[in-house]
Amino acid sequence: MQHVVSITGQGQMTVPKLVLKQFNINGATKAILERKGDILTVRPKRDFWQLAGSLKTSISLSNQQLKEARNSFAVKWPQK
Repeated sequence: MQHVVSITGQGQMTVPKLVLKQFNINGATKAILERKGDILTVRPKRDFWQLAGSLKTSISLSNQQLKEARNSFAVKWPQK
């Protein structure tokens, strides 16, 4: 799939809304720009927090269990 985009004199690129929606981009975000020969590739830069909920699991924890796990991690992790 190809899209024609505009690049301003300041180097800003406008990405079509359809493409933003397909990549779940809602608002300002960082992107990775990669050059391979005469091909320029742009892809979203995902950080750790954007990955929340992206993996399927059969584990189901209550809010209390999650709170206890976070507290345990906060106590034990600095000791290592």
